Amino acid sequence: MVYCQVCRTEWEESLSQCPICGRELREGTDTDEEASWVLLGTIVDKVSADFAREVLKSYEIPAVVISKSGFFGDIGVPLHPFYSSKSALFEVSVPSVHVEEAAEVLDMTLGDSWRREEK
Repeated sequence: MVYCQVCRTEWEESLSQCPICGRELREGTDTDEEASWVLLGTIVDKVSADFAREVLKSYEIPAVVISKSGFFGDIGVPLHPFYSSKSALFEVSVPSVHVEEAAEVLDMTLGDSWRREEK
């Protein structure tokens, strides 16, 4: 089995990239020390999610943003308004060693457009 550090999922060895987030899969399980990514929080819209990823990158903080709202591809198609009045939802994950710094950066740049995951 191969493992995605970000999504914390195991996949068949025939895959090289995670079908969920696109990250490279590695040998091992979620108990490996390298698999220490954590869900930092959620962002309410795609523009803010894209901005968050770029800002974290500029601070040299690895981050993965996963859509939970029906956006696909770089441009994205918001499917949720057809079925629900809920806002879009994007999850931001970072390595555990960067959690506090990443939270400060997102507080400073996004303000109320994001919500930190409660521990």
